[in-house]
Amino acid sequence: MMQRGWLGSVACLVGLLVAAPASAQVKIGVVDLQRALQSVNDGKKAKGKLEKEVQKRQKDFDRMQDDLKKLKDELEQKIAVMTEDVKRQKLQDYQRRLMEVQDYYLNNQRELAEMEQNLTRPIFERFHRILQEIGAKEKFTLIVDRQAVVFSDAGTDLTERLIQEYNAGKGK
Repeated sequence: MMQRGWLGSVACLVGLLVAAPASAQVKIGVVDLQRALQSVNDGKKAKGKLEKEVQKRQKDFDRMQDDLKKLKDELEQKIAVMTEDVKRQKLQDYQRRLMEVQDYYLNNQRELAEMEQNLTRPIFERFHRILQEIGAKEKFTLIVDRQAVVFSDAGTDLTERLIQEYNAGKGK
């Protein structure tokens, strides 16, 4: 719902720009920031670093899940012959470990999202500086992210240029 409001705002802004006086030329550029992020060298490095961390944590998570499954299977097989005290203790242990696995998963999701943000923030900041420079030099009225655009002429797409200028060292 929030995206509709945002897209509506962009549509209104574009409408206002199109309705601008005929003497003022409107020049709108489009850039696919996600494609640029995946294409620039630093973005590829960040993705590799993040994937390596995800794999490492996934192994730990899989091990924890396997241990939990073994405990559950043991409980199911032996529950009929256990005393009430042992049964209660094993069930509490199982519930505690289940909560630990859930907490581990949730904490990892949060930490990985934070890691991704920390790795990509400097890249997006450079993108912003490069696009500011392009916009000022070439007198763009507006440069928008491709995700906010339904249609655009291929001639207005600045993504490849952004990638090339970033990889060439601009925007530092």
